[in-house]
Amino acid sequence: MSLPTTSLDLPATSSDTTTARRLRSLLPTAMLAGAAAAAATVVVAASAQAADVSLEVDGKAIPLTAFAFWTIVATFAGVVLAAVVRHRRRFLAATLTLTALSIVPSIVAPDDTATTIVLVGTHLLAAAIIIPAISNRLPTEK
Repeated sequence: MSLPTTSLDLPATSSDTTTARRLRSLLPTAMLAGAAAAAATVVVAASAQAADVSLEVDGKAIPLTAFAFWTIVATFAGVVLAAVVRHRRRFLAATLTLTALSIVPSIVAPDDTATTIVLVGTHLLAAAIIIPAISNRLPTEK
């Protein structure tokens, strides 16, 4: 004997569809912002190297590709966070806190002050490009 099954297909509200639309448009926007931020951080790091900033941590040089790679990783993390929190204010609070925390190793680890300035600056530059691009796609809380 089979039991009847039912489905709860509730109609989507306009705010649900708007949120879904914004989240769908988030990835292309975030990837464009991430690519721009990655390029910007590489340019800053390359300029610093050209100005004889060592960009070394514990005696090992940070490759320029690492600036682009970690910027793209941070962009993907921002997209995941945005999909989880789904609201601009919460996203901004989380990302600003995470940005502040991510700067701590850049202050503590480098071998010289110039490297510290470049690393902190590239963190802030990437955040200044990526965070607004993603947050502007999120709805404000009601």
